[in-house]
Amino acid sequence: MFPLLRRLPQPARQAVAPATALAVLLALIVLEQRGFNRDSAVLIALLSAVAAARLIPLGALAFGACVLLLQSTKILPGVMVSGVLSYVAVPLAILFAGLGYRGRHRWLLPVFAVASAGLVTVNWFSDATWVNFVFPTQLYGRGTLRTGTYVFLVFGAFAAFNLAAWAAGLAANNASSSRRAQLRAETDLQQTATELAVEQERNRIARELHDVLAHSLTVITAQAEGIRYIHRSEPDAVEESALIIASAARTALVETRHMLENVSPGESALPASPAPSLGQLGSLANQFTASGMPVMVDAPAMPPGVTPLQELTAYRVIQESLTNAFRHGDRSKGATVSVRPGKGGLGGLTVRISSAISDDGEAPSARTGRGIYGMKERAAAVGGSLTAVTAGNRFDVEALLP
Repeated sequence: MFPLLRRLPQPARQAVAPATALAVLLALIVLEQRGFNRDSAVLIALLSAVAAARLIPLGALAFGACVLLLQSTKILPGVMVSGVLSYVAVPLAILFAGLGYRGRHRWLLPVFAVASAGLVTVNWFSDATWVNFVFPTQLYGRGTLRTGTYVFLVFGAFAAFNLAAWAAGLAANNASSSRRAQLRAETDLQQTATELAVEQERNRIARELHDVLAHSLTVITAQAEGIRYIHRSEPDAVEESALIIASAARTALVETRHMLENVSPGESALPASPAPSLGQLGSLANQFTASGMPVMVDAPAMPPGVTPLQELTAYRVIQESLTNAFRHGDRSKGATVSVRPGKGGLGGLTVRISSAISDDGEAPSARTGRGIYGMKERAAAVGGSLTAVTAGNRFDVEALLP
């Protein structure tokens, strides 16, 4: 019953208690051939408490206690006239009150369960007609102890029913609270996961933009500054520099477009563009060489089993390392790039970039910025690692991409 209640919408849940009270009323009217008169006052009053118990738990229980108290003082009809089945409404009221109660003083419900059992017992044994009907020979002339035993048994039976109803309502209420807490936790977890995914995507975009634009703008700036000095003395070299600038700008546009297409797949009206790969290392080295930093590339045939993500990661690490060397190192001494299969024959790639430190003696790793940190993030994202160390007057970057 209770799992079914949890699946009902809130308005339907609130209607269960009144519907139950109405069903019990109709059933007892048919079974006992009752009418809507004074004899049914206790039944109707107690079922009214059942109907309101889920919405106003304490108020409904207090009303039920008043009904039982009025019956014990003979203001309302006794048990014989009202019928013993009227008392089925008491545990029902406690059950629905337990389902609906959200307050801190939960001890009030078991207290009412025991107190109402006591009132019902008093009503039973204060109605002489009912006692003569139920216990015609068991009580009279049998002594106080025997009478007390019967009183205790009747009280215990009603208390057991009432406490069982309270425990069932409490268990269902706790289960509902746990379910709501679980749903809130799942919602918070989903929101946190969404925020984490957004943050990771933001970091990915920042890393991609840094790698793409830093390299392209470095090459463009170097070539533009060179044009200032050679456009009169070496006019033929201006065209070559302009071609390099155009190529760097075009590459930056293509890679930026590729990045945005990955962010919003299917939304771009532009044709898809491939991600950079190690096959473009020659073009990358030529851009730096033409800008004044000779780059030697030692990359034999691609080992089998290398994934596109590993290729992209290796390319970005090489691109960022050469850009750092160009901006912060000694350009005239150039840089070397080595790409080899992973160590131990376990697949993957081992990438090394070595460059000369500038005259100020400060290695790129000592400078602030996203360069080294971004490369380490990239390597870690594919399960690899990256180290950047100074060895003499050289600065070496090694990435292991399994």
